[in-house]
Amino acid sequence: MTARSLVMIVALMSAVPALAQTSDSSDPAHVAADAREVPQTQSLNNQVNSSVVKTEAVNAAAQAQYEADKAAYEQAMREHHREVLSTDATFIRQQQAYALAMRDWRAQVEMCRKGYKSACDLPPPDPMKYM
Repeated sequence: MTARSLVMIVALMSAVPALAQTSDSSDPAHVAADAREVPQTQSLNNQVNSSVVKTEAVNAAAQAQYEADKAAYEQAMREHHREVLSTDATFIRQQQAYALAMRDWRAQVEMCRKGYKSACDLPPPDPMKYM
């Protein structure tokens, strides 16, 4: 085969599909195929659209639940922070009361060692009275 023959064969092979694609859409076979395929295609499109709508509804509900959970978490953290601050303040007052009671008890022990009998007879200081 010559190069010219090969070129002709390749040209003819590429032209055949192009000719098939340019068929008339009013051709009875084409119309019959459309009559069969259009309802099926529309049904499939409707199923996809319905699925998309359902998915969007599920996503919206999940997003709303996420926002509610996040708000509840933030509220719980604020309440916890208030409790921590309150506990910290109470703890600080208790430490101060205990320190003052210990200071007075040491003074009482020192007075007892120096011979003041009344200081020896006193009960130890109660930290609750320093709060």
